[in-house]
Amino acid sequence: MKKAIFGGSFDPPHLGHLEVIQQTIISLNIDKLIVVPAFLNPFKSKSYAPAELRLKWLKAMTKEMPSVSVSSYEIDQNRSVASIETVRHFKDDDEIYLIIGADNLEKLSQWKDFEALDAMVTWVVATRDNIEIPQKYISLNVNQDISATQLRKQIEEAYLDKSIAKEILDYYQK
Repeated sequence: MKKAIFGGSFDPPHLGHLEVIQQTIISLNIDKLIVVPAFLNPFKSKSYAPAELRLKWLKAMTKEMPSVSVSSYEIDQNRSVASIETVRHFKDDDEIYLIIGADNLEKLSQWKDFEALDAMVTWVVATRDNIEIPQKYISLNVNQDISATQLRKQIEEAYLDKSIAKEILDYYQK
């Protein structure tokens, strides 16, 4: 079985995340895509929306996608979880694709146990901010020029999935 794991803060989940999910299903020959919201990103000191709420939003956003499952694994740990732990949790004997945004490439070698993680996964890098993706990675073409950081500064409904837009707008406008 071939699986892909797409982790992140998803604070909030937006159309860029949705396009990564859709392009993964279209572009990669996988059996399952596991979306894993972080309890707390290991490189961040806080989240804005509570983990359970971000999990709920992601489940709503992907409910019509049978090959996608949203996992509470990292949230259930109630702490920051390194990607290698998540990959080990889901790996079994499966081939694993690990999806990241191009903005993560600069710090990738700083990830916990990077060499071991690198040996366990096939990297898939979603395009972002015109960052050049080295040929050793699979490139995933994503045409959404938005980030969760930008959205938190100025929340715009146009960048949110319709099924969760009102709830996200209400939450971040408080």
